[in-house]
Amino acid sequence: MDLDIAGAIMKLDPDRPDAWVQRSFDLHEMQKTQEAFDQLLPVAEKFPKVWTIPYCAQLGRLDECKAWFMKAIAMDERTVQRAAIDDPDLKPLWDSMGGTIWKRTE
Repeated sequence: MDLDIAGAIMKLDPDRPDAWVQRSFDLHEMQKTQEAFDQLLPVAEKFPKVWTIPYCAQLGRLDECKAWFMKAIAMDERTVQRAAIDDPDLKPLWDSMGGTIWKRTE
């Protein structure tokens, strides 16, 4: 999916979280990470079961990223771990946690 397709799907069916996530992913890939974050964050509460973390790590917002990550882990630990372990966008988070990726700190 590309940015135009995701935008068109969002207009036709604004209740499809995958279109919102895809649009932000496309923006991030275009080096527009702040815009990706700004457009995904307002709908995060609309889709509470979607655990995609909205680019906080890439923006240096590591405390916020950690909070999103812990929320995602609480929803679906196994799936999130498998998806997150190889996600290069989360490397700043892992580095900030001293390599203790799965250590829960409340």
